[in-house]
Amino acid sequence: MSNQRYNFKDTNFLVKSAAIAALYAVITLMFPSLAYGPIQLRFSEILVLLVFYNRRFIPGLLLGCFLANFASDIAVFDVIFGTFASFLAFSLIIRQKNLFIASLFPVLFMFIPAIGTYLLLDSSTAFIIMLLQFMMSEFIVVSIIGVIIFKILEKNTGLMEMIKNF
Repeated sequence: MSNQRYNFKDTNFLVKSAAIAALYAVITLMFPSLAYGPIQLRFSEILVLLVFYNRRFIPGLLLGCFLANFASDIAVFDVIFGTFASFLAFSLIIRQKNLFIASLFPVLFMFIPAIGTYLLLDSSTAFIIMLLQFMMSEFIVVSIIGVIIFKILEKNTGLMEMIKNF
């Protein structure tokens, strides 16, 4: 994992981060019926595993999540709670040595968007249902599909070198 820090004065880093943000947002917006709602198969979430390999992906992914959440029916809640959940998950992913365990942090932090839904609906039943649906969806996309994809990608040394040198 790269320990390089962010250099927001580095144009190259800013362009790469903007490209990652755009990629996340575009993938999310390509499948809106899957990306928003109680069951969120947001395939852009697979990209969060890039943080496992290099923390320099964090700014771009946070910006992409922030922007993509504006398209949600409950944008105010998703922008705030969803982006915050990603930030917290990233702060733990960068400390992890095992990809599968790292993939569980975005799943665990789904309680934060569920709290946003609870505040909107004012129902503890809705909170529990949404929490389970959000966590199940995130687990399928990140911990199953994402981990499988990245385990395959790890075999491509050239690609992994690019990710680690982002």
